[in-house]
Amino acid sequence: MKKYIWIVLILLAAVSIVALILYDNGEANLRDETNFAIENPEVVTKIMMKDRAGNEVILEKKQDTWYVNKDHKAFLPSVDLLLNKALNKIRIKGPVPNSMRNNVISAMGSRSIHIQIFDEDKKIRDYYLGTPTPDETGSYLHIEGAKTPYIAHILGFKGILDPKFSTDENDWLDRSVFDYTAEEIESVSIQNYELPNESFTLSKKDSNYLLTPPLPALTISAARSYFALFTFKNYEGFAEYLPQAAKDSIQASQPFMTVTVKTYEGESKTLNIFRKGSNQNKTIYDNNGDLLVKDTDRYFATFTGFDRLVTIQDYVFGKIITKRSFFGL
Repeated sequence: MKKYIWIVLILLAAVSIVALILYDNGEANLRDETNFAIENPEVVTKIMMKDRAGNEVILEKKQDTWYVNKDHKAFLPSVDLLLNKALNKIRIKGPVPNSMRNNVISAMGSRSIHIQIFDEDKKIRDYYLGTPTPDETGSYLHIEGAKTPYIAHILGFKGILDPKFSTDENDWLDRSVFDYTAEEIESVSIQNYELPNESFTLSKKDSNYLLTPPLPALTISAARSYFALFTFKNYEGFAEYLPQAAKDSIQASQPFMTVTVKTYEGESKTLNIFRKGSNQNKTIYDNNGDLLVKDTDRYFATFTGFDRLVTIQDYVFGKIITKRSFFGL
């Protein structure tokens, strides 16, 4: 009988050792960078990021174009940075020390970002990104299936990770207003509501330029250089400090100028430009949306295909906001 008891005890010990080895191997595999880093980011077609406050961003690739939350085009440079400088380079330093585990898990329960990454319909990554480490050289991260959170960082980057996984939709929107080469543009029309006589349409057919209403003499070099201004023209940001009623009031008012670009492919895009107030970019409009102080460095704007009020810089758009007399001798 004693002999059988010893055999049973030996078998139980062996099973325990095998289970421990399998557990350790499993945790080791979970700690392996391949469970976090994506070696081939080009296979990614969808990225879902949702924080504990309910803010969610879904980046989705459709026919080689990335979209944000289905409705708007994404800003491709930002998506490229996420894919190639974050998802591709995320690494694990090691598990969170036992003494800190409970606190980290508790903190992640109230502040973390759930990140899910897909290749078509196949989910290839699923983890939670938590708070920064005390030295702010990385962030806590928990992968589905692991028993403990880990400390993660991005190869070649010393800092926290969560700004790279923003759940603010505005951070991912395509900021392009105009992005045309001179060869693509058929005409540009300016409607100047403050100086109606300075309104014009400049059109091009082959290499010939036509200004309407005409001037006694048209400077061809000025016309040619003007058409070359409409590439990579992006808006700056959003007037988040204004109440929605003020934004609605501005958008409903008459702009001081509209710029309409038509292409040979039949596309037409209009930019509506509104005067903007000053005072350190804060209280520049009252609660009724009435202008308080004029700001010559920036403008409010809306444009075709985008329903939000944005700000644009005179530094970027100033040469486009021109007068008919500019094209005369």
